[in-house]
Amino acid sequence: MRYYKWSDKGEGRKIGKIGNYCLYEKTITEEKCEEKFEYPSPQAYGLFKFVYGPSAGGLLESIKFNVFTDGERIKGISAEPYKTREIQVTGLSVEDALLRIERINAPFAASHSVAFLLAVEDALEIEQDYDVQLRRMAELELERIRNHLFVISRLTETASLNVPTYHLLHLVEKTNRLIGKMCGHRYFFGVNSVNNVNCNFEKLLEIVDIASEFKQIFEGLLESRIFIDRLQSNGKIKDENSIGPAARASGFSYDARKDFGALPYSDFSFKTVTTDEADSFGRFLVRGYEVLESSRILIELSSRLREKKGDSAKANLKQGEGLARVESPSGDLAYYVKIEDGIVKSISFFTPSYKNLSLFLKSVIGTIFTDFQFNWESFGIWISELGVVLK
Repeated sequence: MRYYKWSDKGEGRKIGKIGNYCLYEKTITEEKCEEKFEYPSPQAYGLFKFVYGPSAGGLLESIKFNVFTDGERIKGISAEPYKTREIQVTGLSVEDALLRIERINAPFAASHSVAFLLAVEDALEIEQDYDVQLRRMAELELERIRNHLFVISRLTETASLNVPTYHLLHLVEKTNRLIGKMCGHRYFFGVNSVNNVNCNFEKLLEIVDIASEFKQIFEGLLESRIFIDRLQSNGKIKDENSIGPAARASGFSYDARKDFGALPYSDFSFKTVTTDEADSFGRFLVRGYEVLESSRILIELSSRLREKKGDSAKANLKQGEGLARVESPSGDLAYYVKIEDGIVKSISFFTPSYKNLSLFLKSVIGTIFTDFQFNWESFGIWISELGVVLK
């Protein structure tokens, strides 16, 4: 492994559980690294439990919450993401495995496929063409913009702000269509392969209009006292083991784009967006400003991308193990693989939704149930990632 090393202790920030191991910023260890989905289940007088979900009007995906309350305040909570999907990946070629991996969570297909391919290329000591690295960056930033627009639309919908909600969903669709025009599929299916990205980014500057429209909506929301009041002090949490927008909203400048060197983000002038709010409002701010920052990265990328897709890569090794991670829209996403003669022999992955669900449950204690939905949406959790078991 070129990016990581095995160690008896973690070095750098703790990211989370990957397979049977614990992943840190610079090392991987064999220590226990569990996250619990229960914080806590109290037994005080006057408390009662009610179930929210698994199918409810405010939830996009099926998940069951056991909520303990005395009538208003949430005193305890647990979550049961009970739907599981077993996806057979081992025994398949890298190409066939990729077809399944990119469909684990369609909105994060670029993040999953790029992280997996980086791990494979790490295992086989394949050097990526620089232009391929830039194209992968373009994918990840387009995916970040689309997801952040969607998460903010969920927040405005929860506040019954229909005009900005539909305007934001319109921008999500414009982003999807732009991706489709450039890459042949709006969710990047079939786009990525070893040392190759099959996209033509000639129209990449169309993102400028999307970002400009969003900026007007974002500035309007920042002036909406009714909207902001539902977010401020809601779901406040400052945890040094947090990731993604949740971490950056708490003042931690954690960002795999800067602290993991597999993609050349260091060649670009971009700022990690942070706030000290540590609540739903802070997570909203981070996502909003990251839409604008990602658009600036894409503008800079557009002047550097060439027409060539990438050279056919030859593996320097027939077998090996690799570990890589990317900054998905919701935080660190990592894959650890063992490859033999082009076949996936074993695989483990870390998804940001697993960590963010744990953070959400901690943050919800002490809040009132009418604020639950705002807090939930601010984390950008995808239940579809939580129930996946790679075999």
